[in-house]
Amino acid sequence: MKKFNFNAVRTSHYPNDPAFLDLADELGFYVIGEANIESHAFQDSLCNDQRYLTPWVDRVARMVQRDIHHPSVVMWSLGNESGAGSNHEAAAAYVRTFDPSRPLHYEGAIRPYWTANLALTDVVCPMYPSIDAIISYAKSSLGTRPLIMCEYSHAMGNSNGTLAEYWQAIHTLPGLQGGFIWEFWDHGIEQTLPDGSKRSAYGGDFGEERHDGNFCCDGMVFPDRTPKPAMLEFKTIAAPFLITSVSAIAGTFKVKNKNFFVDSKDYEIAWNISVDGEVLDYGRVKLPVIAPQATASVKVSSKFLKSAPELGERFINFNVVKKSETAWAPAFTEVGWAQFKLPSKKLATAKVMPPKVLMNTLNDDGSIYMGFGSFNPRLNLYRAPTDNDRIGNISRRWHEWGIDNLERTKVKIAKSGNSYKVSSIYTTSSGIEIKQTQIISEIVDGLRVVEETTLPKVLHDVARVGTTFELDRNFAHLAYFGTGPNETYPDRRLSPVGRYESEVAEQYVPYVKPQENGGHADVRWLEISNNHHETIRIELEKPGQVSVTPHRASELASATHDVELKPSVTVVSIDTIHRGVGTASCGPDTLEKYLIKPGKYTLAYSLTYK
Repeated sequence: MKKFNFNAVRTSHYPNDPAFLDLADELGFYVIGEANIESHAFQDSLCNDQRYLTPWVDRVARMVQRDIHHPSVVMWSLGNESGAGSNHEAAAAYVRTFDPSRPLHYEGAIRPYWTANLALTDVVCPMYPSIDAIISYAKSSLGTRPLIMCEYSHAMGNSNGTLAEYWQAIHTLPGLQGGFIWEFWDHGIEQTLPDGSKRSAYGGDFGEERHDGNFCCDGMVFPDRTPKPAMLEFKTIAAPFLITSVSAIAGTFKVKNKNFFVDSKDYEIAWNISVDGEVLDYGRVKLPVIAPQATASVKVSSKFLKSAPELGERFINFNVVKKSETAWAPAFTEVGWAQFKLPSKKLATAKVMPPKVLMNTLNDDGSIYMGFGSFNPRLNLYRAPTDNDRIGNISRRWHEWGIDNLERTKVKIAKSGNSYKVSSIYTTSSGIEIKQTQIISEIVDGLRVVEETTLPKVLHDVARVGTTFELDRNFAHLAYFGTGPNETYPDRRLSPVGRYESEVAEQYVPYVKPQENGGHADVRWLEISNNHHETIRIELEKPGQVSVTPHRASELASATHDVELKPSVTVVSIDTIHRGVGTASCGPDTLEKYLIKPGKYTLAYSLTYK
């Protein structure tokens, strides 16, 4: 948690082992100690039932008495989802008398009215509020108490969309002081199967009839504590230093020390200038001593700031490291980064070739022949449902529409100048028709493809609009230029643009219940190669969402556990637009700007082979 810049823990929904608080004291965490009280389905009755008065107060009192001398504990919580009644009032009165030094936290007190029950909570601590709701509170004259979200951003599977937007509000509006992501780890239990293999088991895997399925797998780390990609999103948001550009081309920047108690003496900032991911120049920032919450100007000098002889996209990149060794990391551990675009010279686009070769390139069904064989780029509107898609009833519409089973029902190919026009009708299993046109032109060593897809009004929230095709699994090596190296999506994309390489198998993210994974936002180009050094290069004319994975969407959607999946093929997906992941399994869906509306969508890319 320290490595990923977290600074606070709420001990939901009971006091943790005292050893945890010893560690929190030593490493430096803010802790909300929460009492072992939860009545959930009976929350409106038990909180006022006098038969529960003594155990109610006793559970709160024992927590306070045990943990009062831990400096890491900064607030007391009266429990979780237990209503708000006379038993809470008695428990709160006890805490305020026994320990008047710490504020109280209790979400049940402000449900559903954030301005209610001042006696039971000193902070407004809602569960899963929308971004609009917390902004409205911060701007309201009724907002007299600080707002700390009790829970937000449900981390179930491929999730935690719009974290950046939550923190943009928190960082800019007084009174918004953060919140607690639900939750730390997936509670998958290691289970040995009859064949000796192991899996992370969840509800129903032990023969029980009443269960919540994989709803216990909703953490920021996997059952083995391996970080999920969303951890890197939060690490960026909570970095201790914020670097902003005054004039990147002039090398002038500002550095804000976001720490509240330490200056910048133990930190160092390195920089480099890259073109298409290749470093041209590098150095260290001369960092002055910046007091807590203060800002200073810094200067970078390099002949490559204004221009570079190499063609390609240029960035100046910063890496912030902590110089000294800590109990949680070795010296010079990275704690943050920043990236700013510099003026760039675009790579030249290959010229369209004469039309005579096209006849040997395009088959009657619209599939494309290249040196390694033929493949058929197909319209794709579907993704294997994430937990948020499934539990939030988003993917239910996809199945009703039948976009998971698109069929190309009509194909018409016509020669037009130096290109071929492929007009297609795709029909969903429910009978909805989608029109698409492709203009295919030959370029040096390959083809340029421009696809225009028209979504009818009924398809008002699909998963993606793009193209998918399959390659032999021997095409197993991937290089790309986009956000990474971790998985990113449109509403969770805080990763630097760079050149990254991996095996296709390594792109798979093993969410306990398989789902859409392995995507990368803002990809400019990608190359997929095999052991014979045959390479397919795809260049997008506008950055898009791309994934190259070893599993089909249908395989991911039908599997119940990640160990069931076996790589069978290399699946390439290129999207002009992709739906955000949101947090709808328990919380708000993604923002409207990350949804896909009906209308026309254009995807332009080139395919070359060598």
